[in-house]
Amino acid sequence: MLRRHPELSEGIRRTLERRIRSWRAVNGEAQEVIFRQTHEPGRLGLSDFTDASGLGVTIAGQPLDHLFYHFRLVWSGFEHAHVILGGESFVALAEGLQNALWSVGGTPLYHRSDSLSAAFRNLDADARVDLTHRYDQLCSHYRMTPTRNNKGVAHENGSIESSHGHLKNAVHDALLMRGTKEFDDLGSYRAFVDEIVSRRKRCPWQAYRCRAVPSAVAA
Repeated sequence: MLRRHPELSEGIRRTLERRIRSWRAVNGEAQEVIFRQTHEPGRLGLSDFTDASGLGVTIAGQPLDHLFYHFRLVWSGFEHAHVILGGESFVALAEGLQNALWSVGGTPLYHRSDSLSAAFRNLDADARVDLTHRYDQLCSHYRMTPTRNNKGVAHENGSIESSHGHLKNAVHDALLMRGTKEFDDLGSYRAFVDEIVSRRKRCPWQAYRCRAVPSAVAA
C-alpha cells in the first residue's frame, strides 16, 4: 500500500488495523462474553474425577486402572484427593466428598460437581431421580447448596480441572523419586498418594469462613 500510495505515512497500517478491530467489534460475529469469576472465602467447593491410569502404576505386577477423586476449595486452593477403583459413581463421589470435608474441617456454602452426569449413564428415569435426590440429601446434610455447570460451559469448572494436571504431575514426580511404580498392594499405593496430597494442602487457615462439619457422617 505504501509503494502504491507514497503520500501515506508509515503509521497507516496501525491505524487501519485499529479501525478494522473497531468495525469487527460492532459489526462482526457475536463473541462469547466471559466475566472474570470472583471467589470468596468459604463459598465454593468443587468435586471432579480424573483418570490416573496413565501414571503406569502396577499392583503386584498388574496395571492399576483407576481414577483420582479430586476436591478443591476455590478461594484457598485447599485440595483433597484419593484413589478410586471403577468409574465415576455416586458412591465414589459421596465417599470422596465426605472425606474431603472432614479433612478440611469445614463445609463451604456451595458444592459444584458434574460427576453425576457420568453416574446417570445407563440409568432409567426413576433411578436418575433417586440419584439426584440422594445427592441433594448429601449436600443438605453438610449444609451446602448443590450447583452444576451450565451445559457446555467448560470454563466454569476450570478451578479444579486445571489443577488435575498439577496433581498428577506431583504423583508422577514422586513415583520417579521413588524409583519404581510397583506397589505390593492397593493400601500401600493409597497411602503413598495420601502422603503426596497432604504435602500439597495449605496451612491450617485453609478452612477460613467454612462452617463446622456436622458431627455425624451422612447415611
